[in-house]
Amino acid sequence: MVRLAIRVLITAFVFTYVVPMIGGAHFSGSFWPEGVIYGLLFAATAFVVGRALGYVTAALAIGTLGFGCLFVIPLYLFCFWLLPAAELMVLAHFFPQHLAFNGWGSAILAGLVLLFVNVVTTAERTKRASGGLTVRDNPRYRR
Repeated sequence: MVRLAIRVLITAFVFTYVVPMIGGAHFSGSFWPEGVIYGLLFAATAFVVGRALGYVTAALAIGTLGFGCLFVIPLYLFCFWLLPAAELMVLAHFFPQHLAFNGWGSAILAGLVLLFVNVVTTAERTKRASGGLTVRDNPRYRR
C-alpha cells in the first residue's frame, strides 16, 4: 500500500512538472489535488488495461489452442512501451480540460517517462540477508 501511494505521488509529480515540458503535451492543474487525482486515475487505468489485455491474451491463447501466443508474445515484446501512451490518450480523451496531447508522439514520450517511473517503483530489492540469501529467497521474509 505504501508503494502504491509513493508511485501515485511520483506520478502526480510527473504529471504536474514533467509532462508540461514535453512539446505537444499539456497538463493544467497543480500538484494537489489535480496531479494526485490524475496519478490515481492513471494507476486505475493501467490496472484496467492490464487486466483487460490479460483476459484477451488468455482467451486468444485458449481459443486458438496456443497458436495465438505466436502473435501476442512478439506483440508484447515489441510494443509494450505503447501501453502507457494509450492509457494517457484514454485519460486525455475523457478529461480534456486538464490533460491534452497534440498527437501520439508527445503521448509516447510522456508514456515512456511514466513507464520509467513504473519500472523504478516496482523493482524488487535484492539486498543480502543472513546466510547469503537474498530477501526474496529467505523464508523469514516471504509474504
